[in-house]
Formats: sequence, C-alpha cells, structure tokens
Amino acid sequence: MLKSKLNVLALLISASLLAACGDSTTNIVEKDPIPVEDDHDHDHETGAGRLVISDKDSTMLRVYNLEDGDLLGQFSSLSNASALYASASQRFVMVVQRESDKVEFIDGGLYQEDHGDHLHPYEEEPRLMSLQLSESRPTHVTTTDEQIAIFFDGNVATSSVAKVAMLNDEQINTGSNDYPVLTYSTHMHGAAQARGEILVSTIRDAATASTLPDQVGIYHVHGDHFHLEQEFDLRCPGLHGSAQNKDYVSFGCTDGVMLLKQDGETFTASKVANTADFTGTMRIGTLEGHEDAAHFIGFAGAAVFSVNPVAGTINKVEWQATTGASIIGYGFANHGEKFVLLDSTGALSILNYNAAATTGAAFELADKVQITTADLTAMPTGSQLQLAISAADDKVYVADPLSKTVSTIDLEEAEVTETQELGFTPHKLVWVGIPAGHDDH
Repeated sequence: MLKSKLNVLALLISASLLAACGDSTTNIVEKDPIPVEDDHDHDHETGAGRLVISDKDSTMLRVYNLEDGDLLGQFSSLSNASALYASASQRFVMVVQRESDKVEFIDGGLYQEDHGDHLHPYEEEPRLMSLQLSESRPTHVTTTDEQIAIFFDGNVATSSVAKVAMLNDEQINTGSNDYPVLTYSTHMHGAAQARGEILVSTIRDAATASTLPDQVGIYHVHGDHFHLEQEFDLRCPGLHGSAQNKDYVSFGCTDGVMLLKQDGETFTASKVANTADFTGTMRIGTLEGHEDAAHFIGFAGAAVFSVNPVAGTINKVEWQATTGASIIGYGFANHGEKFVLLDSTGALSILNYNAAATTGAAFELADKVQITTADLTAMPTGSQLQLAISAADDKVYVADPLSKTVSTIDLEEAEVTETQELGFTPHKLVWVGIPAGHDDH
C-alpha cells in the first residue's frame, strides 16, 4: 500500500522535475524486463498492480507499486490530464488532455506474454511512451480486452471534424501509427465501440443544431481508414453514452436505449423504451457493460437502471441513494460479479450482479462503505473524489483531493483497509496491472 514515508521521496524527485514545461519528461531509466519467478506450475500471482495518480496543481503523474508502496516514477505530461484510462490489456495508461488535443501513454510496467502453455508475467519500470495522438478534443474512450476506441469530438470554433482512432496495446508498445482512423465531415459529441475489424460509431447530420448524433453506423476497417457498411434507420435522439458486451452494443437515447445485436457480421437494431420510472427530462446518458455481464447498467442522473437486452426491459436499481447525492464514480468489479457506485457524499455502494436474472433489476445492493465523513463541499474547485478499480483482486481505490489521501477498500469485507497520505492534491487516478484470470479469481 502507499506508504506515508514516500512523501519525502516524492518531494525530492519532483523538485528535479517541476522545472520542466512544455515537453513531456521522465526520470525513469528503462531497464530490461524482469520475469516474475517461475515455479513451473504456471499458477502465477499477478500482484496488486500499480496506481497512477495525476497532480491537480501540475502536469505531474506518479506511478505507485501497490505491493510495497514504492514510488516507481514520475512523468510530466504535455498539459493537465482531463482523464486517465487503462488500455485494453490494462498495461498502459492513456493520459487524455482534451483541451490541448492530446493523448499520451504511460507504460505501467506490468504485462504478460504467451509462452504456449501459460501466460508469463513480467515486471518493468514504468516509462513514458513515444506514441502521441494529436486530434481535436479527445473525449470518450472505450475499451475491450483487445482494442481501444478514442472518439475525438472535433471543434466547431476551429472547423475541426470529429474522428475515431481504433488501436491496440501492441501499437502503443511499438509506437506505431498504422492504426485506422474514421474521419467525419463535421464535429460531433459522439461515441464508438471497437469490435474486431468493425467499428460501431455514431452519425450526426451536420445541418442539425445539436452536437449530439441521432444515428449509428457500422464501419469496417480498410487499411488506415473505414468504410460505412450499414446505417440504421432507427433513430436515437440525443444519443449520449455507449457500452458493449459479448453480443450487444448499447447507446443512450432521450427516449430509451438503442441496442444493436451482433450475429456474425449481421447487426440488427432495436430500442428499449423508457419506463414510468423516467419522469420529466430523465434519460439514460451513461452506460456501462462487461464482457461477462449479460445486462448493461445505465445512469439517469442519480437513478440507476438495469438494461436487459435479451428481454428488452429496463428496471430501476434500488441503491438507497442519500438525498441529494450524485454518482461520481462507477464500474464493474470482480470479473463483472459486482458493480460499485461512488457518490458525492463519500459513500461507496457495492452491488451484487445476478447474471441469471430474467425479470426485475439484476443488480442488488450488498453493502455501503462510508469512505469519508468530511464536509466535501469544501473540495478544491474542480475536484471530487476519484475511483479506480483493480482487475487483479477484489479492491478499489478512492483518492480524496480534500485530505490529499488515497484509501483502499476491500469489496469482500466491505471496509476501508488503509488510508495513506499522498503529499499532493490528487486529481485523476487509474489502476494498471495484470488482470487476474477467471480461474485465479
């Protein structure tokens, strides 16, 4: 876990780096990969992974080893990170800098290689990668366990059009620019999902006043670009938010959830309409999916809904929200068996997922963990609690900009197991490492 003794080390290292501006810098010297000791039974411990945390007051990002709390490295990005995402294999960190039209990448240093009869883990020092993406307004990032889709909204003020880059971890590792890019003819606050050689992405009529699209198309990769192969007549007004699982891709609409079912290379479209639980202007604008989850989970403000694409139903999830609370962090955990909600009161709600549910909500509240009782209205401007979910074990991490701490929460025990000081104001954080296999889990 993060050790308070690291504060002095962090200050000493940062002093040598804070003079840097403009270009990205790092104090890490790359080393040869260190194989994890092999006892030949191929049942390796993947470790707790690493946590990457950005600094609110600078462009610095720090990488911590969650096994022993060591500060492994610091990196200065080109500008402040607007978001951090883990890559497809969860080896790399995508440092999204929306306002400066950049995406940079950090190698977290933990990965595994296929050795035929087993996957062999390796451990390296973290490093800043050479690959940079420079397109207008990177905003929505979605991943599968093999691919990444980054949607660039474009910018009407600079006449920049929307684009989607579809890439994988190998291209990040080699610094290759041979990934395909979908280029639109107008700007758009859109969404995209990568599915092999297919990109499911949004379509917007440039004549409309809204920057939100209302249609979806199927694009097929052709070398460095895409061809539109199918455009669905079914409309999705005010489209915002997307997710996918093994068989379906979902999109949030003002009047419900649009679903695309894939059968081989054939896609069919349908819509699940909003229910009586949706009042006023309520609509699902955010969706989450997981390969091992048959249901999607959608958000309409502080209301949470379970979407069953097979049955074509939407059911409200009762997560016992505190009055006035808003959801500020969320995600599937524990191989899709749990879903966690971090709210603005400092509470973490743990939901159990029932994949076999055919009626009613498939998510049920199991526990709540109060991470902080501080007055969170005193947060620094532009800050809020931040959530990172481990794929190696049953833990999540919450960074608190107010107390400048990061807490470890054990989901199985439903308790905070450690809270450590950081010595700086955290802004964004993400977990990277080697995901536990289904058998390990």
